[in-house]
Amino acid sequence: MSKIQHHPILDVPVRSNVTFVYRGKKIEAESGYTIAAALHQAGYPVHSHSLDGRERSLECGIGKCGACEMLVDGKIRRICITKVDGVKEVEEITDRFMPKEKERELPEKKKILRTTVVIVGAGPAGLAVREEFNKYGVDNIVIDNNDKIGGQFTMQTHQFFFFEKEKRFGGMRGFDIAKTLAGDNAEGIYLNSTVWDLLEGKRVAVKNVHTEEVFFVDADYLVVATGAVPFMPAFENDDLPGVYTAAVVQKMMNNEMTLLGKNVLILGGGNIGYLTSYQLMQAGAHVKAIVEAMPQEGGFPVQANRVRRLAIPVMTSHILLKAIPNKARNGITGAVIARCENFKPVPGTEKIIGGIDVINICTGLIPDNQLWAKGKEVFGGQCFAAGDAIRIGEGTSAVLKGRHTAMQIMMELGVRVNYDDYLLLSKEYIDSQQHPVRILDEPRLPEPERMFARGFVQADCLYGFACNPCSFACPHGAITKSSTSAVPIVDYDRCIGCMECVYQCPGLAIFGYNVKKDMLFLPIEYEAQEGQEVFLVNNNGEKLGEGVIEKILSKPNKTNVARVRALSIHGEELTLVRGFIVKTSYPEPLDLKPLLRDDKGETYICHCDDVKLEEVLQMIGDRKFISIDEVKHTTHLGMGPCRGKRCIPRLRQALRSRGIELTGDATPRAPLSNQLTLGELHPAKKGNVYLVANREGFKKIEVGALIAGGGIAGSALFRYMAEAGMNPVLVNADRGSSWRNIGGGRTAFSIPELAEIATRNHTIFKELQYLSNIDYRPIKYINFAHDEATYKALEASKAWSKAEMVAPKQFREEISPYFNPRSKKYLAALITDDCWQATPGKVVDLVRNIGIAAGGTVMEDCRVIEAVKEGKYTSVLVLTHDKKYVEYRTEHFVNALGGGAGKLCDSMGIDAGLYPVRHQAFITRRLPMLGKNGANLDMLIDRQDYKGFSAVYGQQIAHTGQIIGCASPKLDAMRIDKNLKLNTKAFLEIVSEMFVEWIPDLAGVGIQAVWAGYYTEPRYIVDPELGLFVGMRGHGFMLAQYIAKMYVDKLMGRPVPEYFEKLKLHGPGLSEKAFK
Repeated sequence: MSKIQHHPILDVPVRSNVTFVYRGKKIEAESGYTIAAALHQAGYPVHSHSLDGRERSLECGIGKCGACEMLVDGKIRRICITKVDGVKEVEEITDRFMPKEKERELPEKKKILRTTVVIVGAGPAGLAVREEFNKYGVDNIVIDNNDKIGGQFTMQTHQFFFFEKEKRFGGMRGFDIAKTLAGDNAEGIYLNSTVWDLLEGKRVAVKNVHTEEVFFVDADYLVVATGAVPFMPAFENDDLPGVYTAAVVQKMMNNEMTLLGKNVLILGGGNIGYLTSYQLMQAGAHVKAIVEAMPQEGGFPVQANRVRRLAIPVMTSHILLKAIPNKARNGITGAVIARCENFKPVPGTEKIIGGIDVINICTGLIPDNQLWAKGKEVFGGQCFAAGDAIRIGEGTSAVLKGRHTAMQIMMELGVRVNYDDYLLLSKEYIDSQQHPVRILDEPRLPEPERMFARGFVQADCLYGFACNPCSFACPHGAITKSSTSAVPIVDYDRCIGCMECVYQCPGLAIFGYNVKKDMLFLPIEYEAQEGQEVFLVNNNGEKLGEGVIEKILSKPNKTNVARVRALSIHGEELTLVRGFIVKTSYPEPLDLKPLLRDDKGETYICHCDDVKLEEVLQMIGDRKFISIDEVKHTTHLGMGPCRGKRCIPRLRQALRSRGIELTGDATPRAPLSNQLTLGELHPAKKGNVYLVANREGFKKIEVGALIAGGGIAGSALFRYMAEAGMNPVLVNADRGSSWRNIGGGRTAFSIPELAEIATRNHTIFKELQYLSNIDYRPIKYINFAHDEATYKALEASKAWSKAEMVAPKQFREEISPYFNPRSKKYLAALITDDCWQATPGKVVDLVRNIGIAAGGTVMEDCRVIEAVKEGKYTSVLVLTHDKKYVEYRTEHFVNALGGGAGKLCDSMGIDAGLYPVRHQAFITRRLPMLGKNGANLDMLIDRQDYKGFSAVYGQQIAHTGQIIGCASPKLDAMRIDKNLKLNTKAFLEIVSEMFVEWIPDLAGVGIQAVWAGYYTEPRYIVDPELGLFVGMRGHGFMLAQYIAKMYVDKLMGRPVPEYFEKLKLHGPGLSEKAFK
């Protein structure tokens, strides 16, 4: 473990020194680096002890697992992401640790940020999403738990593959790509901030781990770009300090300038293994070997070649069995490997690799997708994922998927994007996911005459994949690459041997030659000196000859070019050379020792809670499958700080190799556990403050009144406020339940006050019809009595309605000549007068137009986001049609929403107890008039508890002849599915049964549409003091206009009926008891 002093690619900054105390000793550290780096450099790799007392060190290195939690100045912190700056003391957390109560200043208010899209993760995918949104002006914020942007890109020192029309990212190093994606404006990127949960109502809960501030983000869309976590296969002693994942090694080496060991064994022969091996060599470590269980190497061949050229042994068909600890168990000294077939060790082939101090696990990544799983539950179809969180791929894929995801969301938002660009982006993303396909057997070379004429280059790129920086590199246009499935072609007539392309190939796969002068031009990204003698090698690191470095040509991207003179190989044979190794650095042959005695070690499958593989196997017994939930609840596996991110995939692989299937998935949990304390969840002193993220200067307007909700209640209120000279603004988001109702009204209510309201409301409908055609028509309501109790209730209702009872034999005469003469279902029917029908949309439009003519303003396709009471004024945040935020300030704010009224009440601290209940409806094709005397069919109602419904009702629309009907659910409202776009089999069946029972001929009539709307329950609340006109229970069409008139009369100081007071929130209410 040591500090990296020099690096061929990275700048090693000079920083001020700081100190902190650990175990009573003063630890010297450098400002800006993490506590983990400081402790490792000081020789303390053990950060904790497990439940069983085993020494533990870093596991993920990126703050996602909790393995490195320590006490930092008395607070639990993850030291892999916690800086040394300002730290006084670091301690291990013991089993005796108990947080002490301390005085904590409660915040005045907690922030709730509002944005259109929240992006979790500031890596390549998240930044690409943000960049695309910013191009089109889509409001967004980015949340990331790191202290700088870039995610995995910040740990990558190599040049990246990109296939581009115009050169932008291709050939850039990871950390430079991150800076480019972020741009100059970092507004809206919240660093050091971790999402600790997703809450109901599309609310993202966040904690800034640096300032300890807890805040929330409300958004319409969620993009999960959380990247990946390393996969670590289970083997004996895999929890020892010295066994590290690639993420740990790269983070410490390339971000923290800390080398965890000098002699490294790599497990995994894929892209991660190759790149990490190369980076370790750059940092000054010696890679002893790469062990790969597959019979062939994985990853990109050009990545493998750059490592094999260093003569690093790659041992395919070998498996790692165990790590060998040192005496103190705070490090390792070796590893046991064996040949394997189908990932199972071959007995008797075990060998020891000694002389190592680090095992670097490079066995791939798994998506960090727990947040995505939970996001789909909270955000539904408005939850997207990008990058490694959805599918593991190269950095190219992450950027392309990020842009692709942004375009998908923008198309949903109605933002005008070029669909051809979207299709092209889709193709580029698919191409980037494809594994390289071999095109050539050997590299192309110039003809002999051209070869000896002047310098040239050779592209040892035999596989087609998504990369083309070389085509931009040549100043003479000598290199072309037509597609992702092609290889680069060098036009040797154009190539002048300038060697400009040699340093611009991300795969270090272009080599320059001057055969006539015995000269080689080879890419170099590690330390070498001019004048050093070297071995010239091929792609396998085999010696082909000798040479001397004449000149190191420094290049701006730090991939330099070494001009090497060949001493013992000449002519065309020079083209076999792909690299060099300084003679004094050529590795010794790998010395494997036989395993003479095997001291059995433990295999801990879950490091958080010390669950051994053997324990799980004993619990499973001879079963061939088991659910992950049973494993969790019987062993505690997956219940620690990492929430099963690491151990569940490890267990799945370990069981699969034993023929056991692990079924199901763990319940998606919050991604953060121990970093949040109970005290931090305490409500703020003055509640919440709502802010629009990144929008300090949005428009602010004062208005006389503002109404949220443009249904019949809100629109009528708008009309009467406008006529009273209040210049109201009506904010309406969509066409809610008032537009979806089946268009009937009645004056018959058992409560006299409601009957009076309905009668006056009926008068308003007649007045509206006089002003403009709303398809108003008087009708009758017909209630069927299916049993004696219902008959008596209907008979009693005649006392407060104009109605008559008719017997079944009169049904065809009084109701419809088409009525079912064979029906024995009903005892009688009550026919009630003074009812009406009208077209809901025409009614609402007319009422609004009256209000507009009187000076009001209607804002369509706009949403009230938040309303905050400030003294006698209310500040109302509105998202407009063009996705701009406007803040209105008004003395008269009214919540007249339908199904969403309860949520707005809750946000304003008003406990109204409202909830929406879905009611479904249908309409048929046009029919002849089916009612009495050739008129339209009146409203038919069957009120009985039957098959989950309390009532079925419907009528015939006079001006179209269509039958329109509805059914009221009997089930507890909180159990009803709230999705208005979904129809239920139960509804379709009951309306079919009832309507065909009434009029059999309807069995052959086609249904034209089925839809749903909300009734807001459980009571009417009309309270001018609180600004409430809500909970109309499906009676808005019958009652709302006159109630709105009384509301405005009350505001204006005019007399109103005494019963109006009963409608207030804390009043007794007016609720229909007999027939809702």
